Amino acid sequence: MPGFNIDSTYGVVIIQDLNVVNVDENYAKIYGYDSAAELLESIESFLDLIPKTYHQAAVQNYHDTIAGTIVPRGHTFKNVDRHGREFTVFSVDHVIKWQGRDALQVTVIDLSIVVEAQNKLREQEQAYRQLIMNSGQGIMVHRQFKPLMLNQAWVNAMHAESIEQVMALDSILEVIPPEDRLLMADKYDEILQGKLIGKSKVVENICFDGKRRFFNVYDNVIEWQGESAVQVVIEDCTDKVEYEKALAYKATHDGLTDLYNRSAINEWLSKLFYRQRKLFCLLIDIDDFKLINDRYGHQTGDVVIQSIAKILKQQLKLLSSQGAVGRWGGEEFIVFLTDIDEIHARELALSITQKFARCQFEHRLGEFNATTSIGVSVIDTELNQTRIDELVNTTDKYLYLAKARGKNRVVSSFDPAS
Repeated sequence: MPGFNIDSTYGVVIIQDLNVVNVDENYAKIYGYDSAAELLESIESFLDLIPKTYHQAAVQNYHDTIAGTIVPRGHTFKNVDRHGREFTVFSVDHVIKWQGRDALQVTVIDLSIVVEAQNKLREQEQAYRQLIMNSGQGIMVHRQFKPLMLNQAWVNAMHAESIEQVMALDSILEVIPPEDRLLMADKYDEILQGKLIGKSKVVENICFDGKRRFFNVYDNVIEWQGESAVQVVIEDCTDKVEYEKALAYKATHDGLTDLYNRSAINEWLSKLFYRQRKLFCLLIDIDDFKLINDRYGHQTGDVVIQSIAKILKQQLKLLSSQGAVGRWGGEEFIVFLTDIDEIHARELALSITQKFARCQFEHRLGEFNATTSIGVSVIDTELNQTRIDELVNTTDKYLYLAKARGKNRVVSSFDPAS
């Protein structure tokens, strides 16, 4: 090839004005010729190398590629060599300079071996189908979420009535919670591209009985009837998820009151850091709680603590603002509120004291009432741990004033009388 060196393990041909101007030995052999020279002597045009059904497309592709109106890309098509052997070719086009003019370099590879392997895979598909059907794991094959095949184990795991019921679905997205469907649809292409292969994930599905359960899911790309599809293997892990949720809940909640503990309160506060927000703090303390424990016993004292905790939760639910309530220690509770003003913060504190004062507690020594004292303060600046500590300390001072002024009352930093 004078003036041009083709160094390729694939067959390469160079086309200019639809004429073959150069070709290597590999290309000639792919098309059934003994040599490149024999190929060049045997054809008049590049079109002689491809079936007539592709002629128009090949001409259009040549002109568009040379003109730069399309980006060169790979093509896969069936071809027939000079001996009548049908084979599949993958070709990649590149625009080059040949003797000072634009030409098209086409690199091809014979995919016959790949096609043969695919045929063997199809022959093995029935065996694979049988393997799926007998598996104890829930297995489904789908394409664009349309079920193609599934086994009885999948039906059982999803509490469906039958394989036929599931196969009748237009899309298995119906079993995915509505809030997750868009995300799952977006991930489909990533699965096909192999980006999520080998990774399991826990998802929540809506079973056919309407109940939500959690599944460990494995997605894999497989060849199904000549096209890529997704195989989904599921394992019910609801019990494990619920157990882990219960452990996480216990780690963040006080066992007696079911309110946040200190670590959970701090976690909630950490999400407010570096934001310009008004933050209110309420410190609530049960008046004379030691006397209640001494006279009525710790079991009754626990009932008193649970009662104020219930009131606190109920009152926060009535608010449109964001907030968190927790047991700060012993008989002391803390509330943090955002998106609220001074008037409503004080009204909330008064409501808590009034509702709790009306609670009657029964004991063999007779019924009794208990009261609370509440301190309230606010900061209106960028939050950080130092500022929050100052807020709590300031609120504690107003709680002390409430105690000093007779208990069963609210004292706030924005109260004129303070």
